Amino acid sequence: MSAPAPIDRGAFASLVTEHQHRLFALVLMMVRDPAGADDVTQEAFIRAYRHFDRYDSRRPFYPWLATIAVRLAQNWLRGRGRVARREGTALDEAPIPPAAGDALVGLIAGERDRRLWRAVAALPSGERTAVYMHYRQDLKVAEVASALGVTTGTVKTLLFRARRKLRQTVAREDTA
Repeated sequence: MSAPAPIDRGAFASLVTEHQHRLFALVLMMVRDPAGADDVTQEAFIRAYRHFDRYDSRRPFYPWLATIAVRLAQNWLRGRGRVARREGTALDEAPIPPAAGDALVGLIAGERDRRLWRAVAALPSGERTAVYMHYRQDLKVAEVASALGVTTGTVKTLLFRARRKLRQTVAREDTA
């Protein structure tokens, strides 16, 4: 068995540049500690570099990298006994473009989006991670399942439960 071919460092550096912010946002959403998220993100890139020979180049790179990062984040949380911790660090908030010609409509839509993502941040860890990966990072259910190490049915259940809780939360806020 021969040793794997060396990786082009420049090409890998461009992958880091392309994915570092997105990956950091995912890890931060999970660990809720900026320094810890930074450490986990860096370790994910190191592991991806070391094990690049295991990457299937016929598939998208980010889901593979996210799988590594999610597992490292889960280990980080277990190591600190913080899996059940529910206090929130705000999720990264993507800018909401104003509606065509109506800044007020855009402002209202932006506020609803922020309220929704605050509600997502309050979900239990598994549901929160599944929602974030599927809806915020546009990963397919199968990619989320692979990253979390669960079945697609489990991800669908997590998403179903999360949507039900989010509907209740939003309805409660709208009536308040």
